[in-house]
Amino acid sequence: MPRTRKLPGTAVDKRNGQRADLTAVGAGSTGTVGRFDPPAGLSAPALAAWEDFWADRPALLLTPSSKVVLLRWIDALERQARALRAADADPLVTGSTGQAALNPLYRLAESCRATIVDCEKQLGIGGVNASALGLAAITERRSLADLNAKYGTPAGGEPDRDDDPRIRVIDGG
Repeated sequence: MPRTRKLPGTAVDKRNGQRADLTAVGAGSTGTVGRFDPPAGLSAPALAAWEDFWADRPALLLTPSSKVVLLRWIDALERQARALRAADADPLVTGSTGQAALNPLYRLAESCRATIVDCEKQLGIGGVNASALGLAAITERRSLADLNAKYGTPAGGEPDRDDDPRIRVIDGG
């Protein structure tokens, strides 16, 4: 019977008993890759995907060794988009014996899609892929008004000075 896998973020190194933590990285840190310019010649949808990557959590884990995966991912996105545009312009072509056949560019697009899916797993793009790498998903977003209501500050106003213990300390009472 196979061993059960530990949940992401709970694994312990057998050698030293330390938990293996993924830490957020930034530009200039040792062994990390900060944001860099996209390859030249990308279409608008590929540039949008590039910007979305850098605005999301997986960008925090980008290392020099995974930079090539990011470049492979964006190249595959661009190639898939180009192949689909060309194939959609002429979906049926004439085959070798004169029959109608599906444009072979659809196979190229499918091959690019497989590369995209593989790269997304490695980079942690998407909810399931991110959780597999131990990136926590934010399940709830709270507005400033919600937080103020929870901690006693009315929306758009000052806290009640009589009930706030911080004011008593400041006033010396």
